[in-house]
Amino acid sequence: VTGATASLRGAAGTAAFAPAKAGQRALAQSMARHLGPKGVHVGLVILDGVVDLATTRARMPDKPDEFFLDPAAIAEAAHFLAHQPPSAWTFELDLRPFGERW
Repeated sequence: VTGATASLRGAAGTAAFAPAKAGQRALAQSMARHLGPKGVHVGLVILDGVVDLATTRARMPDKPDEFFLDPAAIAEAAHFLAHQPPSAWTFELDLRPFGERW
């Protein structure tokens, strides 16, 4: 499941988005607890930043490279999560670019 930082904390202007993402996080937790005993690994990847796409670069032309999340790096993290042994499953993985202030 892919989520956002808003699932952990609200911010000004996110009165609709933050509760929806918090609900998504709770759903993922419930799924993990329900499906884990059946051998299904459910994880939540929180993207704390802007994904580096042509459309986001066009909207933010003055931002440096370190401001953006690299899609290939996101894919690597998802692959890592999907291939963990059952003895050490990760539920929540936060990803943020080097330039993100948190």
